[in-house]
Amino acid sequence: MKKIMAGIVTALCVGVAAGVATTNFYTADAAKLVYDREKLQNPPACFLSLEEGKVKNMTYWEYCRVDEEYDAWYFYGDGSAEDDNNPEIRFVLDGVQTTEKPYTLNPITVSEFSFEYCMENTAPAGVVDMKHKDYIVQILGANGLYPVICVDIDADGDWHRITVDATTNFYANTGKDALTYGDYQDQFCGFLFKMGGLDGEFMIRNITVYDAYGMELLPEIDEGEDDSADENLSEEVVESNDESNSITSVEGVSSTTSVQAGTTAKKGCGSFGVGTMSLTALAAAGVVLGISKKKRK
Repeated sequence: MKKIMAGIVTALCVGVAAGVATTNFYTADAAKLVYDREKLQNPPACFLSLEEGKVKNMTYWEYCRVDEEYDAWYFYGDGSAEDDNNPEIRFVLDGVQTTEKPYTLNPITVSEFSFEYCMENTAPAGVVDMKHKDYIVQILGANGLYPVICVDIDADGDWHRITVDATTNFYANTGKDALTYGDYQDQFCGFLFKMGGLDGEFMIRNITVYDAYGMELLPEIDEGEDDSADENLSEEVVESNDESNSITSVEGVSSTTSVQAGTTAKKGCGSFGVGTMSLTALAAAGVVLGISKKKRK
């Protein structure tokens, strides 16, 4: 009887492990952020919007609530993007679109903007635009230019802030006649964040935008919305079976790996897994993840 019970338990354990191996998509060495996430249906409250049709060469992305405290945009790359197909995202003004040509570029004067980001990435690489830089931030300009601003990006898993104001320099030859952002602030339609490669996770939060007089530009609030709600949090957490945000590349780039968009990752990995990883590797990865669990603010 004991042998029969032991066999049943062993079979169940193998079945569970095999199920994890077939339904998850992380590789064993993928970099993971150590934050709790819940997927949201609505984006974080922001004056700018993520241009969903221009999310390029990401394996997966979602809107999420982090550590039950704040909302963010989350992106995952499995490192499979080719050298000339950089992972990229862009945030744009209301009414601006660059998904279909002719583009709609309606600029406003933005004297300053900022955002916070955190990233873990085991495969940084030079971007196509500037091979000596692994990450760049660009301004989406109404005159068709994409000037690159001078920033240093830390992929250490902690939150960092990028601030662009009138004194922020452009890289040589990327701004044409504009040497600093102050020379270009009336051309603002949005900004881009581009990576040479991403094998890991990346989040953005707290995007702030200021007008020509230094006043913060706030998103419109729908009439009847409960003012007592936390303005920094989006409205609704979606169920785990929502598959609306699976990603395909655009502008002729091949589709990336199809993934289920409704999973909720805990400590940056949760229900994500390994695909074809062996049971031994799964066990080892579980030990490492168990040791590394922590929460950052």
